[in-house]
Amino acid sequence: MEQSLLDTSKYRIYSMSIDSRFADNTYGGTEDFMIRLPSTYRNIMRIALSSVELPAVEFLFSERHGNTTLRVDASGATNATVRILPGNYETSELQTVLRDALQAAAPGASFDVQLVPTSASLCITSAHPFTLYPTSADPLIAARPAYWGLGYYLGFRNKGPLVATLDTDTGLYALCATAPLLLQPTPYYLLQLQAPDLLENVTHRIGTGASIPAFAKLILRNGFYALQFVDTGDWVRREFTFLAPTTVSQFRVKLLDPYGAPVDMRGMDWSMTFEMYEVVNARTYNSLSMTYERS
Repeated sequence: MEQSLLDTSKYRIYSMSIDSRFADNTYGGTEDFMIRLPSTYRNIMRIALSSVELPAVEFLFSERHGNTTLRVDASGATNATVRILPGNYETSELQTVLRDALQAAAPGASFDVQLVPTSASLCITSAHPFTLYPTSADPLIAARPAYWGLGYYLGFRNKGPLVATLDTDTGLYALCATAPLLLQPTPYYLLQLQAPDLLENVTHRIGTGASIPAFAKLILRNGFYALQFVDTGDWVRREFTFLAPTTVSQFRVKLLDPYGAPVDMRGMDWSMTFEMYEVVNARTYNSLSMTYERS
């Protein structure tokens, strides 16, 4: 809302631009930082998020996501770890990287990885019998009903063990995924804001009945390594109204993934703009004198 549309005798709007590069403190990385405002703002009744400028640089495959390893039994290798490097992959790149990782884990198995064009799913083949254990090494991630490890991103929906079957036509042992490769980034992040307390504007429900409080849900577009401009102006779920005029002197901002884990911004900075609505002639009720006093 523009200042010109408000009664200036009652309200004032402050547009506050926040940039992580000027943070007073960071907590692990630029995805979680505190910044002191240039002044102490009193009698703030509402805070709204008007824009976010976010470089989408988080790796889809990373150790913190628990999706860079799985295990294999094949050709004398038992419970061998198959490991891919953290990063983002195109389909052909992932085929090559996965094939090389399988071969390194079980050198005698002669693995190949192919994409089935009609289904966009992977098939892993070998001249020898093999079994995959596709879940994450992290037990908390492995316990999820979905996104439980590298195997899920490869298109497998059974946590296994996955036993390859003999294809009589080719004479090879094959294990084919039932779902397409998952190579797209998460479609959204959650933004938490403390000013000074945690402002719970959105409740994001996660597994087992738990939930994550957030100030806003940021819808991401354009894929990896593109600057995201989140400025649709839809403030229905991006503003918080206080029960009484509040003093705000600093913001702590945190960026979370859909599971509530901090996003790995890889040291990249990001920025946003908030609008703070000040009540100019705020009065509060003094219960002892039973009168209203100016804040």
